[in-house]
Amino acid sequence: MSTTKKEPGVAAMIIVLSVICLVVAALLGIINGITAPLIAENNEKTIQESLQVVMPADSYDKVEFSDESVTIDTGTAVPVLGVYQAGEEGYVVEVNSPNGFGGAIDMMAGINSAGEVTGIAIISQSETSGLGSKDTDPDWQAQFQGATDVVSVTKDGGTINAITGSTITSRAVCDGVNAARAVVEALG
Repeated sequence: MSTTKKEPGVAAMIIVLSVICLVVAALLGIINGITAPLIAENNEKTIQESLQVVMPADSYDKVEFSDESVTIDTGTAVPVLGVYQAGEEGYVVEVNSPNGFGGAIDMMAGINSAGEVTGIAIISQSETSGLGSKDTDPDWQAQFQGATDVVSVTKDGGTINAITGSTITSRAVCDGVNAARAVVEALG
């Protein structure tokens, strides 16, 4: 008497695989539903903290800005994510500078009523750890404060000292600041 085990058919394997996929998809949907509000809350907290860093004010009013992006002197179109009026002090502009080494750099720049950069804050970036990620260093960011004209890195004839080994990241941050200035100029 021989006992041979019958192999499952293709249909049975497809059914099992489909059930596994449905269960995993349902679990991912549930987890997304649970974490999405927390992520949105954390993002809003980061934005509020960044507003205070770049231009301290008592209140910030979101300003309608009709352009989805601003084209700066280098020909780069920089997406505008938000514009906030910081009382009588000036504006804070959130942009998504597209030319970072690791991708786009979501950042804010404050421009006061005299046209001076009051500060910058990096909201999110995916630059190389230990190199381009130094764009979050407050000491490096401080060199933008007080700028009243187009900013660029020293390698391009400007006044901003690039992060060592991260000229592309430094240029992207300069593009973001220049885009913020263009938005404020357009608002007049």
